[in-house]
Amino acid sequence: MLHSIDVRSANLRRSASVLLVALGLLCALCVFFVFEVADLRRTLRELRDNDLVRIETRNILVDLLDAEAGQRGFLLTGDPKFLEQYQHGRNHVSERIRRSREDGAMDEQLKGDAAQIMLLADSRLEELAHTVALKRQGHDAAALDVVKGGYGKSGMDRARLLIQTNLEQLRLERDRLLEDLNRRIERSATLLVLILGTVVALSLHAWRSLATSARVNNELAGHLAMEATHDALTGLPNRRFFDMWARQLLGKNRRDQSCFTLFLIDLDGFKKVNDTLGHSTGDEVLKVASARFQATLRAGELLARLGGDEFALLIEGNVSRIELIGLAERLISSLRIRLHDDLADDAVGASIGVARFPQNGSDIDMLVEAADGALYQSKEGGRGMVSFAPTGRCCPT
Repeated sequence: MLHSIDVRSANLRRSASVLLVALGLLCALCVFFVFEVADLRRTLRELRDNDLVRIETRNILVDLLDAEAGQRGFLLTGDPKFLEQYQHGRNHVSERIRRSREDGAMDEQLKGDAAQIMLLADSRLEELAHTVALKRQGHDAAALDVVKGGYGKSGMDRARLLIQTNLEQLRLERDRLLEDLNRRIERSATLLVLILGTVVALSLHAWRSLATSARVNNELAGHLAMEATHDALTGLPNRRFFDMWARQLLGKNRRDQSCFTLFLIDLDGFKKVNDTLGHSTGDEVLKVASARFQATLRAGELLARLGGDEFALLIEGNVSRIELIGLAERLISSLRIRLHDDLADDAVGASIGVARFPQNGSDIDMLVEAADGALYQSKEGGRGMVSFAPTGRCCPT
């Protein structure tokens, strides 16, 4: 039992160590996963800001083109409807450039480019406004001369080039962010799989530990129950078990109004073995004698070691006196062959006292007392004998 307890303690320490390491790994994985999720959110935010800046930059170009298209339409046709397109583009360009410059998502280079675009756009818008004003005043030729001068076109080309360059830079940045996003998603997925795997492994380990603990506990409980009711040396039921079984048997036979028999068995010559050859030899003799006694028994017969070299045998049923004498002689004869290499044949024998329920007593104490008296008669009569307690007639004889 002590070995089982030591093994259980070692298993518990090992399981605790494994669980601590696994929990540490799980905590580390969770921390990494939290950081990865934070970085993932930051990358998504940068990607969103990049898209907004790209849209805003592209819209600046679209609004400039709208203003230019409206101006040309008005100059060529004189139709006031083109002024709506011109006015719409003009009103939105400045506002979009201002918002882009104030956007915290833009780096310094983009902000510098936005300032140049704003200057070029302002110059172009002034030219457009001047030509529109000349057209309204009826100075068509003067308006066309301004357009033919090409200054506004040159500024527009530079603005368009800057915007396209910014869009390309933003596209490259967006591609980089997408690659970074994919890498972070892969790392996050890997960490999540590792976390789930660790949780599953912990669950399996916990289940196995619980199953092992339950098995060890059951084995330990079995050992404790065995040790509480059985003799550690011979494996036979001990006095405690004998008392419990005897009282149950007594109650059953009282209800059924039937009989049972009690043998008290004492080993002859055992004290001399202990005194001359030592207790280790005596223990071996007790184990061999117990095994030989057990080999002679049948169903319904319980053999117990009460202590020292004293044994008790309970026999259920209405067994005749002749059968009881035959059983007693078989028990005595089983010890005639030597019980140890250092002993001779018949070095150890057995004396038996017999008492029967109910004629020798109405309870266990009375039966034990009667059987003990009969055992004393066997000892006094020369040992190696069986003696019956004096009785009336109840059971068949």
